[in-house]
Parts: sequence; C-alpha cells; structure tokens
Amino acid sequence: MERNESNESANVIVVDYREEGRLQHSFQHLRITDLAFDDVLVRLRNAIQDENIMVLHEVDAQAILGNSNYKIGPARQILFFHLRLMARLLHGDTAALLEAPLKFSVIGSGDRVFVRWQDPEPSFARYGSESLAELGSELSMVCKRIAYAALGKE
Repeated sequence: MERNESNESANVIVVDYREEGRLQHSFQHLRITDLAFDDVLVRLRNAIQDENIMVLHEVDAQAILGNSNYKIGPARQILFFHLRLMARLLHGDTAALLEAPLKFSVIGSGDRVFVRWQDPEPSFARYGSESLAELGSELSMVCKRIAYAALGKE
C-alpha cells in the first residue's frame, strides 16, 4: 500500500510491507528472526564467506527507492557465488547462467527480520542436466548451512 507523506522538500511515498501475504512459497525458504537487521546482514556475509563463496554485491533497496522519494523499511539483497561454481554451471548448460548469482533477501519489519532465498535445487534440475541437478542439490544444502550458521537452528 502506498500513502503520501508531506515532507519539507518533496512528497514522500510511504510503502507499507504486506504482512498478510503468504509467508512461504514452495520454491523458496524463509527464516524469521528477532536478531537486529544489521546483525543479520553481518552474519549472512560471514557465513557466506565461511563457505568459501564470494559476496558479489549487496543491493540496498531502501536507499535505491529512497532516491526516488519512496520510503520503505530496511531491505537488502545479498548476491553471492564463486568462480568454481560458475565453471561447473557453464559446463552443465550455458542457458543456466540465468540461475547465478544466488541471493538472500533480508527485510526488516517491526522487531522481526525475514530472510528468504530461492531453492537452487529445482531451478538447476529443470535443465535436464545431471551435473546441474547435482550442483543445484549441493547449492541447496550450502544455502541451508549459511542460513543455519547465520541465524541459528530453526
């Protein structure tokens, strides 16, 4: 939902997060925590690096939308992958390049933080390549280990 909020220099459009939506889809995973938003980001970055995977980029949706006078709560996407994984992916099927990089979505809402990620296993398996199906399965487990290391036991 959008609502206008008067500001001295511009009209700010406040976008409230939809709370009543589906908490989880079959193709993604969700973890909810009461850790501080910034702590979740640090823990995820560290857990990704501990898996010997590179954090490629972090998208600050809150800042990007803020540049266009939209006001949202804390929202980030952490993009991650590794060259060794990319080589395996491309060997399996160059069309699968669309599946990389992997990412975590981190959204702060009130005193809770929502961490989501797409499950790589079904995404990689749909290419019909045995090597990609294996890679997808491995990456699915890696994502779960990262979430567990960063956020603790479910």
